[in-house]
Amino acid sequence: MLRGKAQVTPKTKKAQEIYANYLNSKPIVTVEHKREDRWFFSCPDNPDFWFWVDVPYDDDWSYYELS
Repeated sequence: MLRGKAQVTPKTKKAQEIYANYLNSKPIVTVEHKREDRWFFSCPDNPDFWFWVDVPYDDDWSYYELS
């Protein structure tokens, strides 16, 4: 089921570390909350760790919502 899911790709060293250490190098994340200026994500393997991306453009992450 893809509702509430997004795919992320790290663009910076900082994002690559988060991707490897907290997301277990898995690109599919859960969309936890959307605000006008930010989206908040968590990893299915580590739901206690949340991170955010700035909308509509983020320097650290490429992302898109899955449908």
